[in-house]
Amino acid sequence: MVEKVFRISSLQELQEFAKRLSECLRGNELILLKGNLAAGKTTFTRFLVSAIDSDAGEEVNSPTFSVINEYETSRYPVFHVDLYRVKKFDLTDIIGNGLVIVEWPDESLFEIEDVPVVGIEFEITGENERILRLKVKKGGYVLECFE
Repeated sequence: MVEKVFRISSLQELQEFAKRLSECLRGNELILLKGNLAAGKTTFTRFLVSAIDSDAGEEVNSPTFSVINEYETSRYPVFHVDLYRVKKFDLTDIIGNGLVIVEWPDESLFEIEDVPVVGIEFEITGENERILRLKVKKGGYVLECFE
């Protein structure tokens, strides 16, 4: 697994990071978002889905209570999953059938072999400042977008 670190100092920079990432994605990736409450995971997801399809981005909200939200985009389906309140959740029906974004992922999801896995860890360093640790497995093409 390869790791890259980014310093984000504003919401605009987070949006630009999400846009850049969206340009690399093929639509079959598993994106795992880790970080404390209010670290920006759902905001990042909204920016990412908006970059994929601006109309779909307006629909993005936290799936904390519904567990999963699906967004139809012009490129591919996006599944947004929040496992904060859930111990076990079977993702096998959706992995590989669109972009899957998981907040509060179980560590075992990093071990999935069938699809590219992109992990993003959010560390709060200020009101709008974050350090993002991007880890990629089986998706080296994702890192190439940030070179």
